Amino acid sequence: MDNYTPQFYDLVSRAFGGDVTSKRLQAFLDNTMALKYNELQLDGFSFASDMQLDYTYEQLQKELGITPMASYYDVDSPAIPKAEQEIALKTGKIPRMKEVIYFNEDKVRKQLILEKMLAADKIPTQAGQKLFDVVDELIGRHTNSLTYQRQQMVSRGKLTLDKKNNPDGTLQGVTFSANVPVKNFTTLSGDAKFWKDKTYAVEGTKSDPVQSVIDWLQPILDKGIKGHLEINLAYFRRLLRHSKVNQHIGFGLWPTSSVEQASGAASVLPYSQKLAALEDLFGVKIKTIDSISRVLAYNTTSKRMEATNVASFEPDVIVFVPDGNIGEVLTVMPIVTQDNSALISTFYDGRLMLTVARDAVTKCQGFHTEMTSLVVPNVPQYMFYLFPNEA
Repeated sequence: MDNYTPQFYDLVSRAFGGDVTSKRLQAFLDNTMALKYNELQLDGFSFASDMQLDYTYEQLQKELGITPMASYYDVDSPAIPKAEQEIALKTGKIPRMKEVIYFNEDKVRKQLILEKMLAADKIPTQAGQKLFDVVDELIGRHTNSLTYQRQQMVSRGKLTLDKKNNPDGTLQGVTFSANVPVKNFTTLSGDAKFWKDKTYAVEGTKSDPVQSVIDWLQPILDKGIKGHLEINLAYFRRLLRHSKVNQHIGFGLWPTSSVEQASGAASVLPYSQKLAALEDLFGVKIKTIDSISRVLAYNTTSKRMEATNVASFEPDVIVFVPDGNIGEVLTVMPIVTQDNSALISTFYDGRLMLTVARDAVTKCQGFHTEMTSLVVPNVPQYMFYLFPNEA
């Protein structure tokens, strides 16, 4: 029987040439992983400057940066101090995300077979690539979850955890609301709907997407809010094929043409020109969201893990979103315990914690990550929704 040291089953040790310390692992995350994840892309949201110790969060409603006018007084009257107050909309619990990847005995044996084909000086490089792949997968999962949170909060006004997006998680049927006022939701009905159903095969007989959006936008823009439209890319491409949309674009570019000529000419315009034409008609920029999230779930029939793709940004909705910062990502500070048998490092400025632990009995090394974060809008009163195809 061959006797091996614990480092034999240690991917970190093989990658770092025996330097198995949390400090070395942290340097790997800071210097190597940061090259790929140098900035979290959550448009309109940023990490709150401080992490909290408690899981309870408070959603604060803020005002946009529109400076009020000064007040007028007679010469001898003192000015009255005034300031816009933040309003507490809701409190709740920030959910924890967890992931794990095991470097088990089977993977160790495969790694050994591969290393036997390499020169000795190449082994740390190959093991380092394997370590990168493992950590990259874990950080990527948390990053994608935060992206999904952002897109759901903006496109639905809420994030609901269920079997579709959290099949293996214990949190089910839990909703985190952005607390958008009910009056900010507009739904088209009857023949005014852009399409009669979700097959997008038959247009509403009285549908006029361009005019509907203009009419919906006008009172919003009259409030002096600077913002843009966000819309699912696949849905936007369908919208560009709507006969009335092509008609509006065509008449805008060729005012003297007939309906048939205008629609026919507009239908063959390139995507970029159609996008620019609609932005001119609406008076605001249009941001299309092409974000797909992948969900892994165990199929009890096939007895294997299967992937399902879901749209992060809901189709069938057009959202007016204020420009600039519209919220924060609130995070609970991870607790680090002193354990000489485990390596601990962090990412995203301490918000995501990676713990690497080895089990001598199972000859397995586990890479565990946790992150307790929630995307929370702080100007929900200025987010507006148009649902063009609701039943």
